[in-house]
Amino acid sequence: MTRTRPFAWRVLLPGILFAGALGIVGGRMRPPAPGIEERCLTVVAVLLAVKLFAWVAESGHTFGREQRLATFVSFIVIGMAWVGIRQSIAEAAFDYVVVQQRADLADRSRTVAYQVDAFVQGRQRLAPPAPRPQSWDEDEEAFGRFETETVILYERQFGARVRACHDLMSLRGLGDRDFDRFYRRPANEFQMRVVAERLLFFAGKLDEQNRLSR
Repeated sequence: MTRTRPFAWRVLLPGILFAGALGIVGGRMRPPAPGIEERCLTVVAVLLAVKLFAWVAESGHTFGREQRLATFVSFIVIGMAWVGIRQSIAEAAFDYVVVQQRADLADRSRTVAYQVDAFVQGRQRLAPPAPRPQSWDEDEEAFGRFETETVILYERQFGARVRACHDLMSLRGLGDRDFDRFYRRPANEFQMRVVAERLLFFAGKLDEQNRLSR
């Protein structure tokens, strides 16, 4: 009965193929699993290195110059491949996080924009009538109180969220003069509409960046 060598290809190859396949699956998962990928990569590299060392231990005494050079080059290739693929795994995981963060910010900004627009439309339906000649002063005071209340309600419901979206967009190089001027504390419904429109516009820019990065 023929005895199977512990480091023969028939012993090591199934483990190499299984670890490689599992690593590919980990890379295609969403979100990706870089920990699984790195561990599988290490298993493949170790098994290949074990096979190489076993070959040297078994037949090294018969090696000529070419075989010794091939052994050294093979060892370097295994090490460099491990380092290079490991770096690619880390970069792919980082890119996924960046894309996901952009997508989350776009969705959040779009939601806030729709809510601000609905808020402004609702306030317009509740607005007091335009000042009339016979009660001009009283009507102006009523409208002023209404605008002040609108600003207070806006700040309470949207102020912090709008500023957070603006700041995160600024970190990604997105912004313009109107958005920067009004986002902090819009003074009236017109400025609130501008804020909502710019949030929608820059959410679209984030979506476009994600499409280009795929």
